Amino acid sequence: MRKRFPALLMAVLIVLASASLAFASGLEIVDISPADGSKGYQPANMAVKIHFSEDMMDEDAIAANAGKFLIQDAEGTEQPYDIVYNADKYPDELWLVLQGDLQPDSEYTVTIEPGVVSSSGSTLADGMTTTFFTRNTRTDGLISMGLMVVLMVAMFGMTARAARKQQEEEDPRAAEKAIEDSLNPYKIAKQKGISVEEAQAIVAKEKDKLEKKKAKAEADRVKREEMKAEERRKMEEELEFFGTDDSELKKELREEGIYLVKAPKSIKEAGGRIPRSVRQHNEAKRKKAAEKLKRAQRNKKKK
Repeated sequence: MRKRFPALLMAVLIVLASASLAFASGLEIVDISPADGSKGYQPANMAVKIHFSEDMMDEDAIAANAGKFLIQDAEGTEQPYDIVYNADKYPDELWLVLQGDLQPDSEYTVTIEPGVVSSSGSTLADGMTTTFFTRNTRTDGLISMGLMVVLMVAMFGMTARAARKQQEEEDPRAAEKAIEDSLNPYKIAKQKGISVEEAQAIVAKEKDKLEKKKAKAEADRVKREEMKAEERRKMEEELEFFGTDDSELKKELREEGIYLVKAPKSIKEAGGRIPRSVRQHNEAKRKKAAEKLKRAQRNKKKK
């Protein structure tokens, strides 16, 4: 029995050591952003975010992990970065923030070497290599410029339509005459390479459209005039309503929080005194007007 005990103890120690070793090497990468093969990332203010399976917030571990990450372009040039971490919000993440802007429309490789250490001492057994692509900012610029041109054309078109509409409202006959002048069957036949008879059919169709448009414009004009007349009628009714001196009406209005007030009085009528500077200014204006009138009368007599 005594001979078997040391062997049994040794076996137990070996099992415990193996279990400790397995626990110490259990660190894994849960996620990485940008994901492998992803595209369309802005080359400016770029950062690679690595999410681990354990807490990474240990000063010794962070110092030991400083050389375990590598970011390279397609030619193998290393891109400098800073390791950024947030112990409160993201204790299991490390962010590799690029110190400078990347090249647009380019491929970059992120390498995570084995041996990355967590705060508990666990190590990353297997490394990882991923690639991502930055977006083509030149194409973005062309698209933005194209959208701007489209917007400007649309604005010019809207402005031209508004100006044309205003001109039609101000002088509808001039606009109609311009359209009628353009409906020349001989000119249309020459432009389109068709017969005069076909051009005349086009002209008849366009004139029919023009007559319908004129009828609609006239109907709209009549409707606008009717609306204006209705507004004037309502305004006159309101003026008549509020201009009355009926005490019962005033009482009803006061109950609704509406009060009728008289026109404001002048300073003199209200019992106040007009400032001397105002009186002097008014007196100077009266004298000037009187002198001007006298000169005009003298000139009239001379003639």
